[in-house]
Amino acid sequence: MQQPTPALQPFNDAIVPTEPDEFILDLLKKPQERLFLLKLELDLEEFIKDKRRFRLDFSNMNSYQRLMIHKLAPYYKLNHFHDSLTRGVYVCKTVITEL
Repeated sequence: MQQPTPALQPFNDAIVPTEPDEFILDLLKKPQERLFLLKLELDLEEFIKDKRRFRLDFSNMNSYQRLMIHKLAPYYKLNHFHDSLTRGVYVCKTVITEL
């Protein structure tokens, strides 16, 4: 039996952002947070460019880091979800995901 092909999802957020969330802009001013945020952006950009992947999982993060992912994902038009089982976060591409 053949596995179903993953598909792009509709975008879940009510508003499609055109600029980063104010929370993200404030993080860029904090050196200790900026490094994590820049790494996160690189991971998201690499994920978006990879046409074979539709989901990216983030695990072993504290609640503040998970919040950063939830705030940054809409800027790239990615859906973002909390996985209560692993206490992680994952993002999925949507039909409007872009860099």
